[in-house]
Amino acid sequence: MLMALLLQVVAVVLLRHRLGQYWLRHPVTLIVLASAVYQGLSPVLLIFQPIGALDSYRNGVQQNFTNSATLLMSAEMLAFTIAYLITRPERTDVMAGSANVRNVIKALDWKWLTGVCVPLAILTYEGRGYNNSLAVGPTLGSNLAVTFFILLVVVAAFSFLLRHGVRWFILVLTVQSLVLAAAGERIPVITDAITLILMLLLAGSPPSTRQMRTASALTLIAILAITGLRVEQGRSLFYKDSGLSTRIFALGSGLTEFGGSSSTSLTGSALIAQTAVRVDGVDFAGAILQSLSFGQQRLSATYVPESLLLVVPSSIWSSKLAKGDALDPAYMEVSDFGLQKINFLPTLPGLYVGFLSAPWLLALLAFIGWLCGCGERWLFRRCTPARLILLAAAVIAALAYEKGLPGMLVALRAGVAIAVVVKLVEVLRARSNRRQHREILNAAPDFALVKAQDLRRTTS
Repeated sequence: MLMALLLQVVAVVLLRHRLGQYWLRHPVTLIVLASAVYQGLSPVLLIFQPIGALDSYRNGVQQNFTNSATLLMSAEMLAFTIAYLITRPERTDVMAGSANVRNVIKALDWKWLTGVCVPLAILTYEGRGYNNSLAVGPTLGSNLAVTFFILLVVVAAFSFLLRHGVRWFILVLTVQSLVLAAAGERIPVITDAITLILMLLLAGSPPSTRQMRTASALTLIAILAITGLRVEQGRSLFYKDSGLSTRIFALGSGLTEFGGSSSTSLTGSALIAQTAVRVDGVDFAGAILQSLSFGQQRLSATYVPESLLLVVPSSIWSSKLAKGDALDPAYMEVSDFGLQKINFLPTLPGLYVGFLSAPWLLALLAFIGWLCGCGERWLFRRCTPARLILLAAAVIAALAYEKGLPGMLVALRAGVAIAVVVKLVEVLRARSNRRQHREILNAAPDFALVKAQDLRRTTS
């Protein structure tokens, strides 16, 4: 455990040293910090018996296997960090020019972005959008909401602030947090707050220190409201047609219950224990390592690249839905290794422990780190509307670390789709402008001919 923590400290220190004062603006930094929480902070807290006793995810798993999993995954993330730094990402920090910002404002109109968000939000608050798949099965509305809702909300907020100024930052963040909190999930509230700040930083419109502190407080309040509501009423409110006003009122009640209740489930120590258990990212890999020690064979490594087919939309691959969970590596490992059928957090370095040996896992994470470095260098080379959308998607994907590589790529897929649409609109608009310019020139008189005629008349 101590060696694992040391490797995590080394990875974070390397990032801070090489990337300098702007190290927190890089999506890869968020991945490494997330690993420090899931494989560092949480396991340390779970060492204490009052907290560790609450962790049902480790039932039947010996402590030495979770320690081994922590060490292995920390080594993977160090290899990921080193390979990322080899690409020299510190050379790509750029500030947006005024011309680029004008292009972004013109391309990303907050009005039509908000208009696209509204139907997804309505479906969500009616129980037929975001979070719907857990209730009555996936539908077209729920698929669109799960794919685009979180990203479109933050892009619309960013576009509004870029046009009207960061003096509206607190108000916009409050609205954004309410819209997302009403969906019933805590992670999107945190993710979109961080994404909005990073987009503003890249666009050269950073919030003030006071605004950043207020943003942290608002995000914490939203999280506490969702937590208090879940403790008192569960999740059922978010899976039915309850409407926005009912959800906001319930969130207010949840915050009141959290602040005034004497229930042990709502005390600060209990909240810390619940959080430590919920973000434990080593129990999944630890259970697999224990099963392997008992003689269970690893699954075929060919499933690793096959699992990436989850990124292909079902609208393009019509037979994808027929495969069910066959493309889900976590589901396959739970079934094959006899793990508990609960909501494990596989995480990026732990997802393929049941498929690959330690050397191959290190090589895989190093390759992923190198790809991330190359992608960041391209992303930060220029400030364009499409790249800003991809930056937002990259941050959301980085904070989807708990889902593993396929889940992170699915989060990135939404950004790619929106960026392609924005780029096509830009190209069509540019062609239309050039055509209009040519028509104006063709319709204008030949000034050289007019000047020559005037000269002849003057001479005669």
